[in-house]
Amino acid sequence: MIIYSKRVITFIQEIKAHIRDILTQEIHLKSTQNRFYSKNGKYSYPISVVIFDKRPCLGYFDAEFYELGFNVSLMHTSKKQLKNIIRHELAHYMVFIHGSPTEPPHGEAFKAYCQSVGWDKSVYQASTCLESAVHCDTEVESGIFRKVKKLMALAESSNEHEAELAMIKSQQLLLKHNIETKCLNEDDDKIILKRVLRAKRQSSKLRAIAKILETFFVSIVFHGGKDNIHLEVIGSRVNVNIADYVANVLDSDLEHLWGKAKEQHLDLKGTRAKNSFFIGIARGYCKKIGALKKEHTKETSRALVVVEKKLMNARAIVYPRLSSSRSHAGYCGKSSKLGETMGKSLNIHPAVQNPSKKEKAFLT
Repeated sequence: MIIYSKRVITFIQEIKAHIRDILTQEIHLKSTQNRFYSKNGKYSYPISVVIFDKRPCLGYFDAEFYELGFNVSLMHTSKKQLKNIIRHELAHYMVFIHGSPTEPPHGEAFKAYCQSVGWDKSVYQASTCLESAVHCDTEVESGIFRKVKKLMALAESSNEHEAELAMIKSQQLLLKHNIETKCLNEDDDKIILKRVLRAKRQSSKLRAIAKILETFFVSIVFHGGKDNIHLEVIGSRVNVNIADYVANVLDSDLEHLWGKAKEQHLDLKGTRAKNSFFIGIARGYCKKIGALKKEHTKETSRALVVVEKKLMNARAIVYPRLSSSRSHAGYCGKSSKLGETMGKSLNIHPAVQNPSKKEKAFLT
């Protein structure tokens, strides 16, 4: 998971300063605040840095996003070790730019590049695996996660009243957690970002999933990579974990529901009908959750406003210059209304944290 806080942002700026120094003084490339240039000045590349936890390594280079990632544990290491790990990941970046796609990550091309700029084995062996992944979940967060899963499991009950009560209790528990926790506060606890789904392009299905995920108190961003679009969720660790589960369940299950709708209504055909159906499902589900909140949580209306403001602030910290986009896809009224009806009956059962492909969202 990618993490943000005031301390983390300061650490990112420190790493970027080291990157610019290494680029100009050791690799001899021109750099600006957030980009660097090829030797001939024809191409420029981003200096994109993120801090992560829960990965058993000290750093990585992600060619999809031209992104350099560094383990949060490096905040407490020596400057010498930190700079060697930065050099190591920059070497991966440079090998990628120079085009050696078939080479193993630490093969001859990687080692040769390190040696060409005067870096020895202290650099090309720097980013070693940790003995175990970094686990930053607190006992409180783990407990909340388990309670929410149990409540959501009750939402598949055949008893409509019991199912709705379980859903609203899970929402209230998440709301209470987000009000009381410091995870999205402006002091110094962590904001979490996780990329939960990837697709070739943004679609109505992804937008429908995004709208449903927002009911779990997370902020949604579509992030375009080199070849794919990624659905990212931003929020507290508990909310992000739950949203990750729900996203993966819905990714397969919305297709299943569309197939069921077509069996019942043979005149539903084509991309426009399918897209309208997915958006209808999201609208129906969100209307149901909204109605339950109004009915059962009148006293928490101010709390909802506070959490929404926190999420807006969190997204602004992660993406200060974020712009929005709108879809202009065609619309099918019948398909949309059918989707909305099915969305109002949609309940999500999180049996485990990492769902298998066989698990589905449940209709009651």
